[in-house]
Amino acid sequence: MEYNLARWIVLASDGRHTTLGRDTAPSDAEVTVAGAALAAAGLAGWFVRLDGDYWARRAPVVLILVQPLAHATATDWPAAVAAFEAMRMASTSSKVRSSPSSVATSPLVSCHRRTITST
Repeated sequence: MEYNLARWIVLASDGRHTTLGRDTAPSDAEVTVAGAALAAAGLAGWFVRLDGDYWARRAPVVLILVQPLAHATATDWPAAVAAFEAMRMASTSSKVRSSPSSVATSPLVSCHRRTITST
């Protein structure tokens, strides 16, 4: 059975990312808050739709740029996508698992938490 897994993410210029919504797009206010969090952290980024199974290491995912955030430029996009893919491969490796506590301190994760609690 074929089905499409869709999620909306914020992708930072250094490849870090966080999910803002699954199956349905987040509100404009949530995207605005995420952009402000990126800018406060000194990062550029993009609001992106991710199609595919993030955790299926051998299956590629498709990133569809929806909107630039925090002064992101088109010239930074390829490097951000390459960094994202490297992080995705590392996080889905059976030999390498990052500590959940190190991820919890990311400004993108705290933005996501604020977004969820503010609704």
